[in-house]
Amino acid sequence: MKVLVRVAITSCLLFIQALGQNTPKVQPKDPSKDPLKVAPKSYKLEFENDWVRVMRVRYGAREKIAEHYHTERPAAYVYLNDAGPVVFKHKDLPYGDIQRAAVKAGTFRVYRGVKEVHAVENPGDTATEFLRVEFKTEPLNQNSLRGKYHREPVGPAENFRKVQFENEQIRITRLVIASNKTMDQSTTATEPALLVALTPSKLQKGKTRINLEIGKTRWLGTGQQEELANTSDAPVELLRFEFKTKPFHDPTDRTEAHEHKHSSDNNQE
Repeated sequence: MKVLVRVAITSCLLFIQALGQNTPKVQPKDPSKDPLKVAPKSYKLEFENDWVRVMRVRYGAREKIAEHYHTERPAAYVYLNDAGPVVFKHKDLPYGDIQRAAVKAGTFRVYRGVKEVHAVENPGDTATEFLRVEFKTEPLNQNSLRGKYHREPVGPAENFRKVQFENEQIRITRLVIASNKTMDQSTTATEPALLVALTPSKLQKGKTRINLEIGKTRWLGTGQQEELANTSDAPVELLRFEFKTKPFHDPTDRTEAHEHKHSSDNNQE
């Protein structure tokens, strides 16, 4: 009987050991490769909460950035100025150097989550500046995350609102608020939103003035009532990101948490 018990225990231990060997190991964090630490002048945390992480990125003319990693979350890239090609030099990946084509201000691109370990080189004489908007919510239908989306012609006295990208996880809407006009930005009970300014934006909510420079963000929580008036003499252009799925913790995320939250009204004068 004792022999049978020992055999059973040994079998259980061997089975547990085999499971441990077959379980994928989570890659440990390497803080030394965090882009915010490798190149703090090029990568700056613009905003982060449980739903989204926004990094402002700037590659100066003829600048080279040392090797670093990014999270493996799906993301949107929002280009803030006209700029030339940039070369991304990947390490330990099936693809090597990839050249990003020239970009136009106001364009955004969406892409699924991928492993990214690379160095960067801007070979041109013009700096390039953009936002990396990482979606921290449950990823659904990542294969649909592709394509570039551009500015569209809008009359100077017209409001404009158009969904340019949508899948099961995210909805991205391009907004233009004409001078001295208003636009409702209220959120639903389940879908918060992030606004990104594509132009200098002088806005007003009731008696509260809100100034957003290009690339600055404004967070709208779930069920938030928000009507914004454009108080400037020129149209205001924004991107609105709406989050359709809940926050999701990815155990393979190699980035340390960087607390950088702001309330919806912290961009006041």
